[in-house]
Amino acid sequence: MRNEVIFDDRGRPDILVVFTPDELKLPDTLKGRKVKEYAISKYPNTMIDGRPYSLPFMPPAVNVNHDEAIRLCEAKGPGWHLITNDEWAALARQSWENDTVPTGNTNSGKSHSHPEQKGTTYQNSYGKTLTGSGPIEWNHDRTAEGVADMVGNVWEHVGGVRFLNGQVQIIPNNEAAAGADQSPDSKEWTAIYTPDGDPVYYNVKDGEIVLQPTAPDGKDYDGVPFCDLHERADMDVPDKLIELGLYPAPDYESEEYFWLDTDGERCVSRGGGWRNGTSAGVFSLDGSNSRSGVNTNLGFRSALVRYSGDSGDLDHLDDAEKPNQKDKAENWPFPLPDTLPGVVKLMLTKVLTEIYTAAGGKDLLTFEKMAYNASDEEIKETLRIASQLAQLNIAANVMRQAFEQTKLAMTTSITIKKEGDHE
Repeated sequence: MRNEVIFDDRGRPDILVVFTPDELKLPDTLKGRKVKEYAISKYPNTMIDGRPYSLPFMPPAVNVNHDEAIRLCEAKGPGWHLITNDEWAALARQSWENDTVPTGNTNSGKSHSHPEQKGTTYQNSYGKTLTGSGPIEWNHDRTAEGVADMVGNVWEHVGGVRFLNGQVQIIPNNEAAAGADQSPDSKEWTAIYTPDGDPVYYNVKDGEIVLQPTAPDGKDYDGVPFCDLHERADMDVPDKLIELGLYPAPDYESEEYFWLDTDGERCVSRGGGWRNGTSAGVFSLDGSNSRSGVNTNLGFRSALVRYSGDSGDLDHLDDAEKPNQKDKAENWPFPLPDTLPGVVKLMLTKVLTEIYTAAGGKDLLTFEKMAYNASDEEIKETLRIASQLAQLNIAANVMRQAFEQTKLAMTTSITIKKEGDHE
């Protein structure tokens, strides 16, 4: 696991926490492509110029419905997606297994169980806190490098799971992270089955939520402690439900809640909000929202899949069309490389040229030649300075919200890379 700043195609940074598939126990192949890394937004996303970003000390985006959250995340480029329930549950399991289950903003700016743990509220927040403004105990591994704010503050949409008239359905194998169709009528939705081959239904009735292999007789809404979910006597609970955080592991203990509406299609959000107290938690689930539902306590976070063999910029050169000879002759002064190191150097030159242009540089051709022909030592020094510049830019953005950003700069180690730069 490591923290990394990844710039999008607008040159703006996201801070993500990067894991290997093994670290999260997630599939290492999605739709036939080998996964190198999963990168999860370190913070619930904020909105800047109509695009979501993972940045600290920013107001979390809210009042975004489920489909819009999916669209906004996928619009960031190839590999980007709304965090899936598979990914959320993997982080929650990791927290539990490592005995680092986080606290969070569950009492209007502070933790209900540890009131000395406080975040930074903001104008008209009604108790919400700026992203990442709480202590490290609010991170999933209770270190400065962990994923922040999974408990409380705002509920978060997750992809790849839904309830349909009480039946739980998923996009299998975390393929919601790979552009799977998550629309209401998608053929990719699949039921979870019991060992006997029956689909799993959640029956909400008489103040209980009971798992059973048949559809509920009626439709209802209620919430129970997550650990109070139980199954009908004639049913064996599938291991998949536990893996996906949809049923408690046998020795898991907590007071967090599980809410569900069995009337029609219901999307899922996780984590709890700033007023949920003991009912918030990493496994807390709200299955009561329609696709169009919005709320001031409902946000989201993006994630990114990196595939083995991808190279170049955010558009992934291995998938992109090659420029034709006319484009090459008129727009680029060097022959297009046919080796991976050459491609990486070409993309580095383009990135540096964009920085040069943004700084007001006029002689692009001279700069391109200088950057492309730079020695290894010159490139190394350039990257060192660029890394410092990137961190200063991030800090400047954050300082508009709160000067506490300096604490993050002193405690968090971040690697600066352009998405697609691989070894």
